Amino acid sequence: MRMRWLAYLAGMFVFLQSMIAYADSGDREAILAVMEKAFAAVQSGIPDDWRAIQLAEGTTLSFRPGPDDRPDELEMRISNNEKFLVGLEPDGHDYVERWTGEPTVLIRGPIAVVWGEYEFWIDGEFSHCGVDLVDLVKIEGEWKIANFTWTVEMEDCPKQDKQSQ
Repeated sequence: MRMRWLAYLAGMFVFLQSMIAYADSGDREAILAVMEKAFAAVQSGIPDDWRAIQLAEGTTLSFRPGPDDRPDELEMRISNNEKFLVGLEPDGHDYVERWTGEPTVLIRGPIAVVWGEYEFWIDGEFSHCGVDLVDLVKIEGEWKIANFTWTVEMEDCPKQDKQSQ
């Protein structure tokens, strides 16, 4: 009887672990879909595209080369998400942001973090690369961006060929 009970517990443990992995897999896909919507919002320049996927109360934070373009002296720009959208509108340029590899996604309950290297193109020309670090929260079953941090790097970017559409 004891062996059957242990086998039952072991089976339940394996089953529950597979359910957790399945849930994480579904959440991972949903989180990456939000990130693709963020990249689409970069391209559209339409504030409501951002509002649909982020919390107004969150923060937007970037680190970029300072006024002298010295990589050891970075300029930090920070605002809340809603303030970041003030004045944002399509400007006729074609902006493309995309991952350069598979981003890391960490999930625990209703919070998640995405970290990944990206490249940025303007009008079909390579502009810069960097790292995106994004905090997400799950509210009423939907993942939203709480905080979006990124670097703007001009050096040591992977060698890029022409932008592939």
